[in-house]
Amino acid sequence: MLGRHGIDISRQTLARWVIQCGEHLQPLLNLMRDRLLESRVIHCDETRVQVNKEPGREPASQSWRWVQTGGPPNQLVVLFDYSTSRAQEVPSRLLESYRGYLMTDDYAGYNALGAQPGVGAFRLLGACTSQVR
Repeated sequence: MLGRHGIDISRQTLARWVIQCGEHLQPLLNLMRDRLLESRVIHCDETRVQVNKEPGREPASQSWRWVQTGGPPNQLVVLFDYSTSRAQEVPSRLLESYRGYLMTDDYAGYNALGAQPGVGAFRLLGACTSQVR
């Protein structure tokens, strides 16, 4: 798109800028994750995503985007995480220190969260309305 306007920036330069932005934004992401994990209720869901030209994987490989929402009143936090897996290790990693209620669909991968040692007040609220029928 930049090339159409006569701006020539190398792929390596653009990649470096994205990496540097990520490094500068990491403290904000950490704060957002802390706020999310302080929530009384977190909503979590995963959806398929296909990434082409991913190193070490076939172009049609299935990957997953995990979304978590929660946070203090009037300060909604929405976090996205990418994984090549839908296994229970992913929500276990994302929510390992969470103590509260989790609203999900009926995917069994979330069940392992309730069995984690020391989880304490964790409760799985289960199906959202689209799965209730």
